[in-house]
Amino acid sequence: MASMLGAPSGGRAPPARKTSKPFLRKPVPQEEDESDLTRRKPNCSTLNDSDLERHFSLCDLVAVGIAGTVGSGLFVLAGLVAAEYAGPASVLSWLISGLTACLSGVCYAELSARIPLPGGSYAYNYVAHGELFAVLAAACLSLEYIAASSAVARSWADKCLIWLLEELDANSWIHQWLDPSAMFSPLAGVLSAAITGLLLLGVKESKAATNFFTILKLCVTSVMIFGAMYYVRPENWSPFCPAEYGISGVVRGATGTFFGYLGYDQVTALAGEAKSSKRNLPRAIIGVLIGVMVLYMSATVFLTGMKKYTEISSVSGFPDAFRSVGANFVADFVSFGEIATLPIVILVTIMAQPRLQYAMAKDGLLPPVFAQIDCNGNLWNGTLIAGTAMTLISACVPFENLNDMISCAVLTVLALTDSSVVLLWHEGTEEHSNLPGQLMGLFHFLSLVSGVAMVNFMDNMVGRAVAASGACGMIIVCWAVSRFCPRCSTFGGSRSHYNDNELQKEDGYFRTPLVPLVPCLAIATNWYLIAQLSLSGIGFFLAFLALAVSYYFLYASHHSVGGNGGWESPSDRYSLGSERDPSYSEVSRSERSNTSSDPSSDENTPLNP
Repeated sequence: MASMLGAPSGGRAPPARKTSKPFLRKPVPQEEDESDLTRRKPNCSTLNDSDLERHFSLCDLVAVGIAGTVGSGLFVLAGLVAAEYAGPASVLSWLISGLTACLSGVCYAELSARIPLPGGSYAYNYVAHGELFAVLAAACLSLEYIAASSAVARSWADKCLIWLLEELDANSWIHQWLDPSAMFSPLAGVLSAAITGLLLLGVKESKAATNFFTILKLCVTSVMIFGAMYYVRPENWSPFCPAEYGISGVVRGATGTFFGYLGYDQVTALAGEAKSSKRNLPRAIIGVLIGVMVLYMSATVFLTGMKKYTEISSVSGFPDAFRSVGANFVADFVSFGEIATLPIVILVTIMAQPRLQYAMAKDGLLPPVFAQIDCNGNLWNGTLIAGTAMTLISACVPFENLNDMISCAVLTVLALTDSSVVLLWHEGTEEHSNLPGQLMGLFHFLSLVSGVAMVNFMDNMVGRAVAASGACGMIIVCWAVSRFCPRCSTFGGSRSHYNDNELQKEDGYFRTPLVPLVPCLAIATNWYLIAQLSLSGIGFFLAFLALAVSYYFLYASHHSVGGNGGWESPSDRYSLGSERDPSYSEVSRSERSNTSSDPSSDENTPLNP
């Protein structure tokens, strides 16, 4: 247990706990040899010291990404956007939102290869922003994983109930038993408990189920798309962009469809179990985004070609369209396929939560129980706790007022992660300068102000002036980062501790193009979307963040591994970047011993070899 918490080796008692610094940043992790990527398999005698076994191949990662992304966006949003926002031009809405999602996607692709640690965005923010921001990112991710999974379970229960009543003509007593009240949902609770049980069987069993249901989902969507292609009538595509919607309708549709692409980030939570993470993680993320974009656009094109946009159902687009052309069997198959495959979204989403908890526990920010791995290499305790929370929430909490809170959390962690790329590629000209962080903080603020003005106050001169001023300010800040914060020769800058012989390894990594422009565009988009959420949802989210901050200062900061001299123990090699250069190791240890008695010394000061 001591080694897991970063205590000194050799049987010595750990030093007294001290409060960690909120902006303490984790070192940039080292690249491991290919032979080290397959971890030793855990055994009961080393229960707490084992790392996660790497067994997710590229195909497994892509399956997880597609399973977590393709859900109601394909079955519901395609019809909704075509009927109410853009008509046949809704295919452009999906294209715009897909390209916008790729702005954040390429940032995740690079960070996942450079920082292949469990926890995804939590780990990236720990390295780029600091410990407090990492805890806030983890809080946002927990909302995405647990609360969003519960919301999907609740949605599945409602769809299943409707299907039983309409398709199977179920009796009223079945309805009363399965839906006793608006507050309690037995179906959602049973589904969540079943998924938790599957995860407790082991990650390999869960991986097999994910692959199976992903293939099933692709089969359903293929039948849906090719079936719609058969019934296409070209005259239904005219007019392509109806006058009553116009370009503004296409843009509004793109805003709504953006959330249909979220889910690729769950791939990064499995980084600690991915084979050849340097190569496979970026490929999986980009592959998922491109594949999902093709699916969404194809489905939209053929749906609007099969039925006139004015007649498309905004609730049940494809089944209703197939029934209108007499293809009742295909309609029933699509309805059943949506219900049968939607639970896989819950499975892959909640699968990420124990990995996040494991990463935090390894860093001392959660109790050690969350880092325990059983004899089969499974995070049994973390899975049980996360699954129990999901089951209780899905069964007992209605989500009418919480959807915006969850969306706000997802968009916030996307914005923070996008800025991590900028902070890890750009440094101030002076030693210990935080100019890039200050500029990016200003950019976040201007993006929020401009987004609020564009969404709510464009009908008056003051609002338009504020929006224009904010946009100009964002352009100036992005330019200032490029001009006054030079690009580092290596990822992470002075904290990466690369030696000259290792600079050639930089060529093997995926790189985010046009930094800082691309990350800044992604950040601005995320804050613009946040500005469209309800005030109550944003208020709930801010209250939740306040609880996360309180937790950090009351518990996490006092148990942080990095704040208590950790990250140099061999047992913490998965999160250490300094051990790769022996000369740096000796210098860092000697300087640390010379400065440890100085209370004013900064434990996160970079020590160059």
